[in-house]
Amino acid sequence: MSIEIIIKETIEVLKNYKDEGSKIVGVVQHGIFPDELVLAAGAIPLRLILGGEDEQEIGDQYLSATTCPFGRATLGFLEKQHPLYSLIDTMIVGTFCNGVQNVSNYLEYFKIPSMPIIIPHRSTGLVFDYYLNELHKLTNYLEKLTGNKITTKNLLVAIKEYNQLRSLFREINDFRKKPNPPVCGQTIHKLVCQALLLGPKFMIPKLQDFLQQIRKNPPNHSGTRIFLTGSVITLGDPLIETIEELCGGLVVADDLCFSSDYFLEDVNITDSDPFRALATRYLCRNLCGRMIPDSRIPIILELYQKFRASGIINHTLKFCDSYSNLKTDFRKEMTEKNIPVLDLDRDYAESTVGQIQTRIEAFLEMII
Repeated sequence: MSIEIIIKETIEVLKNYKDEGSKIVGVVQHGIFPDELVLAAGAIPLRLILGGEDEQEIGDQYLSATTCPFGRATLGFLEKQHPLYSLIDTMIVGTFCNGVQNVSNYLEYFKIPSMPIIIPHRSTGLVFDYYLNELHKLTNYLEKLTGNKITTKNLLVAIKEYNQLRSLFREINDFRKKPNPPVCGQTIHKLVCQALLLGPKFMIPKLQDFLQQIRKNPPNHSGTRIFLTGSVITLGDPLIETIEELCGGLVVADDLCFSSDYFLEDVNITDSDPFRALATRYLCRNLCGRMIPDSRIPIILELYQKFRASGIINHTLKFCDSYSNLKTDFRKEMTEKNIPVLDLDRDYAESTVGQIQTRIEAFLEMII
């Protein structure tokens, strides 16, 4: 499915929700945010997942060119009044990263109300309690926004729906372990992006149908098996397409926030306190490089082995504070394990696509 069709379908679905009286809650954070809370309030969470060169250039009117391309592009989409983002009633902003904070600083120009939440860089002790308190503050905001009480019952229903969605994604993702898998990196990324835009109610039946299709008529994908890590890859970013369609690679595993990090871990519904369960899942069991200490390495190594990857592409958006400073230590850790790594630093400029393609092709030839 093309990106244009995904966006068009999303706009139609969200307009129907708004006609029924539902609020659309824009979420700027790439991760570490429980969409379940928004759904439990009777609202619709809409992740801001678009990126593009034209919008990045428009965003340069607001932010320096030495800031996060995602933040600049997001402001560009807001400036041009993109029909998807124009549906947003309020925005959840905060301290996920500098790019997210930069977006929040300019929302008043677009007359979009917002609610900030502080996302810690650590996850234990008093820090965990602080994040839990932030979720309660967010609950109060959502209840006032929608006029609906977030009850334990409603929250558990939302958690179960998202857990079912994650379970289906894991089932689909496991096909990537096969020698010639019926799904590739582009498939997983686009499906997760649709889930981030549309939520479980729409996506659960869609994924169930998709599973039936690949079991009956499985396509075969081949290529040099790659693990992809690093900065956010937005809907419309051609990187995965470049790796798989232009360079002969196959992204068989990843830890990306708009891919595997979205579905690898469930929320524990046996916890007597669903808010604590949400905090544990999102703050303590995420795969984001912004956390201290960086706990991704053991998980990356496990996934690398399970999905039989041959090398790692470590992708960093220019000026991405969450990942730029991790590259040296990450490469050192992987080198000690004899795992080849390609570091890619880029933004959304199309002028760099040829250079990026050349570097990826050379890397894939080296590891064959």
